[in-house]
This record gives sequence, C-alpha cells and structure tokens, in this order.
Amino acid sequence: MEKVLEIVFNGVSMGAIYALLALGFVMIFKSTGILNFAQGELAMAGAFLCYTFATLAQLPYVLSFVLALAAAGVLGAVVDVVFFRRMVGEPVFSTIMVTVGLACILTSLAGFLWGHDVYSIVSPFTDGTAAVGGLVVSQGSLYTIAVSVLLFLLLLLFFNRSLLGIAMKGTAEDADTAGLMGINVRRIHALAWVLGAVLAAVAGIFLAEQSFVRLSMSHTGIKAMAAAILGGMESLGGAILGGLLIGIVESLAANYLSGMELGNFHFGDIKDVAAFAIMILVLMIRPHGLFGRKKVERV
Repeated sequence: MEKVLEIVFNGVSMGAIYALLALGFVMIFKSTGILNFAQGELAMAGAFLCYTFATLAQLPYVLSFVLALAAAGVLGAVVDVVFFRRMVGEPVFSTIMVTVGLACILTSLAGFLWGHDVYSIVSPFTDGTAAVGGLVVSQGSLYTIAVSVLLFLLLLLFFNRSLLGIAMKGTAEDADTAGLMGINVRRIHALAWVLGAVLAAVAGIFLAEQSFVRLSMSHTGIKAMAAAILGGMESLGGAILGGLLIGIVESLAANYLSGMELGNFHFGDIKDVAAFAIMILVLMIRPHGLFGRKKVERV
C-alpha cells in the first residue's frame, strides 16, 4: 500500500507541473484565441533563468526564483508585443505556425546563451527527503505540490475577487463587448501572456528540480497541452484536473506497465503512451474535454 501511495504522490507532483503549464495554455487561449505551442519553451527559459541566478550568480534560491519569474513575465510581455499583438483574430493555422516559430527561436536562443549541456539548479531541496504520514518523499516534490496548490488558490481568488481578473474573464467570453464596456482588451491580452509565461516558468523550475535544466525539457509542453485538452481548453479547473490525471496515470504506468511482457510481446517504456491513450479515450467520449462546453451557434 505504501508503494502505491508513493507512486500516486510522485504522480501528483508531476501532475502539478503539467497543471501549471496547462493553466498557461488555457489562460492564453481563452483571452486571445491563440493556441501557444511555445509554452514548453517558455518553461525551459524560466528554468534556465533560475539556473543563471541561483547557480551561476550564486544568489539565494528564493531571490533567484522571484527574479526568474519577473524575467519570465517580461519575456511574456515582449512575446505579446513583438509576435502576437497583431495576430489576434487571424486564422488559427497562422497563429499556430507563429507559436511554432517562436518555440524554435526560444530553443535556439537558449542553446546559444547556455549551451546544450545538462545543468542543475542550486536548491535547498536537492536530495532532501521528508516524512509525510509514514511515507518518505522528496522535499522537491513536496515543495512542488505545496507551491502549486498555493498558486491555484491565488489564481482562484484573482479571477473571482479582483476587478482585473473579472475583466480577464469578461474579455475571454466576448472581447468586443468587453471593449465596448471600457476594458482595455490589449492590456488584458498582454496580461494573459505575462501570467502564462510566469506559470510556465514556475513549472519549468519545478521540473528542473526533478530532471535537471536542459533544452529537451521543453518537450513537456506537449503533455501539458494534452492535459489542457483533456480538461477542456476553456476551463481552468479542467486544466488542473487534466494535469493531475496525466501525472498520476504516467506514474502508475511507469511502475506497473513499463517493461511488462505478454507472451512474446515486450511493452517497453509505455509511460508516455499511457497518458496520451487516456486523453484519446476521454476525448472520444467527450470531444470537448472533461469540462469543455460545446458552442451553440444560434441563427
């Protein structure tokens, strides 16, 4: 039983990272209509920024974390102004290709600035363990879950209690009507990119705690997109649930299905396959995701 709980705990930790990335996807998509294929690259950039401050500059970890988030926010604002301010309302395939191009630019720029080696962030949680209800878990995973829950609660308060958050929800529902009511839609779009980039940076830093800082960590963005689609691309709660489901399924599959043999057939490592299989199964039953809504066009 302890082993199962430990596996689920690790799955929740990884799922929290997917959920943070998926929240960024949903926030940008709901506000601007842009499906951001560069979300994983924004996470990678956040991890490299934290590595620069914490390991290279040897600043305290908390200060490095905050500085990396601030820099990621600036990067999100620059991305909005330079790439997407004029793309809102353009055909979906055009905006998707721009985000794919942005992903390539960010990867190339990171390779130029930091190289192609694997790095680690100097962190107080590295190799540390903690006892939780009889389980021995890594401090890094515990820290990931605790900070993610705090961020989820803060986002919930932001969108339901603050005027800015309510304005973002209104703009997501109908940008034209929001503009007529005096909401600065461009500023709301920029804020969505800033928040999306900051959430990606948090996810990237947490991911680096578990698997080091490297260029290929941007591939995690694809799984996070699967989590966002699974939950429903317009639902923040769905993005969180989708991320947690994929994280737990991955963890269970890695421990119980990978390497399994059935007759002469060897399954190999099917951790990634299992996660996407769940997503496909759910979407075949609910094409709009667990919490997505089918749009009804009235004539």
